[in-house]
Parts: sequence; C-alpha cells; structure tokens
Amino acid sequence: MKSKRVVRTLITLGLIAALIAVLYASQNSDPSNPHSSVPEETWIHGPKGHGYAVMNNQQPWKQCYECHEKKGLGGEVYCQSCHDQAGVDVVIPQKPSQ
Repeated sequence: MKSKRVVRTLITLGLIAALIAVLYASQNSDPSNPHSSVPEETWIHGPKGHGYAVMNNQQPWKQCYECHEKKGLGGEVYCQSCHDQAGVDVVIPQKPSQ
C-alpha cells in the first residue's frame, strides 16, 4: 500500500515538473512566428534554415509573403531588401498571374 503511494507521488511530482518546464519554455516563443524556436543565425545560415526552405518551397507567395505582410514587413519587397543587404544575388520566385 505504501509503495503505491510513493509511486503516485513520484508520478505527480514528475508531471508537475514537466508542466513547469513547458510553461517556462513557452514564455520565450512567439506563436505567430514559425521560426521563433530556431536561433536567427541558424535560420539564416544553417543547413536546414532559410535557404533549405526556399529551395524546397518555390511558392513563397503561399507561405512566406502572407505571414510577412501580416507582420508589416512586406512580401516580396521584404525578401528582396534582405537579399540586397546580405549581398545575395537571387531571383525571387514570382506569383504566377491567373
């Protein structure tokens, strides 16, 4: 009987510790930014960062532009300005006219 109580107590303490850890970790995240969990340097220059996302998503008007515009950054213009600042010479995919 006493061993069951000890096990229940340990489980309860473990769950409380997990809840505290989740709450602490979530304080630093921005739910409106899908890149917030990745450090900026990793996102920009990392092997699975921005370049990887662009090369595997040749339709930024469907995912990137809309979110960037909602944040007041601008769509295609925002991308081009970052590329210009970084000295990156790329052709930004254009939304096809319908």
